[in-house]
Amino acid sequence: MISFILKNMKFYILVVFIFIIPVKNTFAEVEAVEAVEAVEAVEAVEAVEAVEDPDVCEKLKAEGDDWIDDVHTFLSVQFCEPAVWFDSFFSDPRIDEEIRAGTHVRWQNDYVLTRGGAWTYLSNIKASFKLPKTKKKLHVVFEGEEEEKLRDIVPRDKEETKSDLGLLYEITESERANFSVRVKLSPSILFRYRYQYPVSDTFIIRFTKEWYRRDNADNHASRLDFEKNLNDNFFLRQSNLVTHSQLFMGEEWEHSLVLYQRLTDKRALSYESSMSRVTSPTTYATNSRLGVRYRENIYRKWLFYEVAPAFNWPRELVTDKRESAWEILFRLEVNFVNL
Repeated sequence: MISFILKNMKFYILVVFIFIIPVKNTFAEVEAVEAVEAVEAVEAVEAVEAVEDPDVCEKLKAEGDDWIDDVHTFLSVQFCEPAVWFDSFFSDPRIDEEIRAGTHVRWQNDYVLTRGGAWTYLSNIKASFKLPKTKKKLHVVFEGEEEEKLRDIVPRDKEETKSDLGLLYEITESERANFSVRVKLSPSILFRYRYQYPVSDTFIIRFTKEWYRRDNADNHASRLDFEKNLNDNFFLRQSNLVTHSQLFMGEEWEHSLVLYQRLTDKRALSYESSMSRVTSPTTYATNSRLGVRYRENIYRKWLFYEVAPAFNWPRELVTDKRESAWEILFRLEVNFVNL
């Protein structure tokens, strides 16, 4: 057997050189080509993604500093402009309208201590779910009856608002304007138009008009906001809201001035002042307020708490005597956002 192998050794060596080595080299060449093609494919995909998904802040600056447009894809990682960061961090209702996530659930639990040691507990749930396979932006919403106002900043009665289910349909949406309609089971219907104009790189004006019908009464609300970026850590907003309704005579006015301060990525302060007034039976201020709000993101990215001491000077009737009343709000908020 050994002698047979030795006699045919030359034949075996020849077979190796003719068939086996070329096959191995062919496999190696194929693997090398496949590796090069894979690298080129990855580089091509990255190049396409870089073109199709540029940095949002740079894109907004290129479009004339329209801060809010297309930022919803950016909010999941970081915040670029102060206006977006503060509104998102403080759960401002405006951010829900302009940067509507696929799924958004916010649950607020408020404990309010007022003068005399009385405690009040309020709970509010707001949710929005985007319907899949719809050409336009159609959302199922679950929220309170009270429409967008200067929430938290302008004091109101410490009462829970009834939440209701409805549909929100964004009719038109552009870089500066947005027009939507909301229908609820209450029943009620609301039309909202919003337009924003960037005066400069650091100053923007925003106008919002609402018409809604509820309880067989027509209501109109107009809001004008002036926003100024002072720097990356300070942002100033002055807001004015006027409401007309068939349910009461005259008009209701609300004015506020808020300075926001970012301490860290998880902590912020707001310094708040506001005044509300009516024009019937005569024009007088129904309340004035000064307050500070501290908000922090704790433990999980969706969990927040607030501490907000404030002084109010209310006067429900024009004949009432104005007296100061302090209060402290403690809030625990769960904020789920599926971008």
